[in-house]
Amino acid sequence: MQPARLLKSRARGQALVLFSLTLLLLTLMVLGTLGFGMRAKERVEIQMAADAAAYSQAVSTARTFNAIAVLNRAQIAHMVAMAGTQSMISYGSQHYAARKLSPCAIADPVWSGLDQAAAEQVKELQGRAGDMFRSELAMYSVLVGTHLAGQGLSKHIAESVNRELEAPPAGDGKSLAEVSGGASSGMSFETFEELQRAGGVPDTSGAVALAGGQSTANLNATMGSMGWTWVHNRGTGSAGFGSGAAAHNPGFKHYGSASAMDSSTYQTISGRNSWAHDHGRAVMVTCPDGTVVPGGATDAWVMSDEKQSDEDQHVYGAGQPPPGQGSENSKPVDERHTLGACNVCPGIWPNAVGFNASLLNGPRPDENDFGQPKLYAMLRRDYASADRRARPDPWNLLFTFKFANQETEFDNAAPLGRIQPTGLEDVQRNQVALSAGLAYYHRPRPAAAGGGWEEPPNFLNPFWRATLVSTEGARDDKPARSLQQAGFTEHAEALRKLDSAGYRGGSKTGGRY
Repeated sequence: MQPARLLKSRARGQALVLFSLTLLLLTLMVLGTLGFGMRAKERVEIQMAADAAAYSQAVSTARTFNAIAVLNRAQIAHMVAMAGTQSMISYGSQHYAARKLSPCAIADPVWSGLDQAAAEQVKELQGRAGDMFRSELAMYSVLVGTHLAGQGLSKHIAESVNRELEAPPAGDGKSLAEVSGGASSGMSFETFEELQRAGGVPDTSGAVALAGGQSTANLNATMGSMGWTWVHNRGTGSAGFGSGAAAHNPGFKHYGSASAMDSSTYQTISGRNSWAHDHGRAVMVTCPDGTVVPGGATDAWVMSDEKQSDEDQHVYGAGQPPPGQGSENSKPVDERHTLGACNVCPGIWPNAVGFNASLLNGPRPDENDFGQPKLYAMLRRDYASADRRARPDPWNLLFTFKFANQETEFDNAAPLGRIQPTGLEDVQRNQVALSAGLAYYHRPRPAAAGGGWEEPPNFLNPFWRATLVSTEGARDDKPARSLQQAGFTEHAEALRKLDSAGYRGGSKTGGRY
């Protein structure tokens, strides 16, 4: 009996060992499930934050473009009003000259005061249009220098979602290139003026073009239905923004319709002066007592030039002979009718922020989203950050195993159980999310007319909107290149391998990395 009891005693505790191994396995399975679940949750979180950042960038861009469009149209309205005031000066001066030969002549001091007030109004309208350009530059500066540069807006959104998330400043390359041609900061009016003095402000390769020929093309397009320029085409005269040739030509020609206008005489808004002309008619003067007196004035015009020029003119029947640069009530014409300083000399039109129309040219502008800016948002989570090491999740434990006098770490917080002391390039250490938002222009055509777009993108109508899009699709969309420029070289290489293996993403042809 004794051997049997000894055998039974040796078998005791076997179930406890099996239970311990099972419990360890169950614990590891629970920790693994929690770890995988947390990784999935974190992946969804960072991607949603990137989507929110990309969409917010697109919204900010669209709103800025809409505000610029509204200000551009306000500039146009002021300059049109300026031409209209010039027209009234010309029309009124002809009547003043005619009435000087009648029993009810207007007193010279009265006429001079009215003429002075009208000339000041013309100058004030031009100045207000210039102030609007300053406002456009200020908004553009905030968009580029605060929201896009250094991923400023994306950083704010990432921190609001989770303080672990970061927006690497180097991830702003794509957005800046799309909007400003790569410029990392906005431009103040003082900087703009300094660049002009140094040789001008060239149009960028991005969506925004500062001053120069692009703004002229856009502004001309706005009023294209009215002919070569904004012309008040009365039956007996005309008014508008003219060219240097028109300023020095006393024999102004009248055109009966906009279609018959000669572009060599009535040039576009790049002209150097604002003028109005009434000619070839005999003004019939009716005095307050009902006496009708045939007027002798048959020609009148007024021309206001930039401040740097002294070639302003005001000619009317009994007034100064051509070129009309004498004095009115002891005040020189070139002081009374002068405008403000020119921005692009010679010229009187204030600068404007315009859409880069060159992006609409080429055989396939649709391959570049018709110049509409696509904005990348790039976010990162560092699994080896000091903050994460100091406060790990309860199930993301750091184990240290000792084998043959060697220590090996297993970090349950890392995707592969380990994190090497590397930088941005390590896929195991850095979780990265990339998203894209598009600021697009859409002025819908009525369904009865076939639907679709009414006009190409421009800064003249406030029809800019925002949406999320694929990071690929356009010919200059290279997400792998953007990742590499931000330092995520291993992530970029992984994306290139996916592309070479047949992954197409948002493009039928792939990323073509």
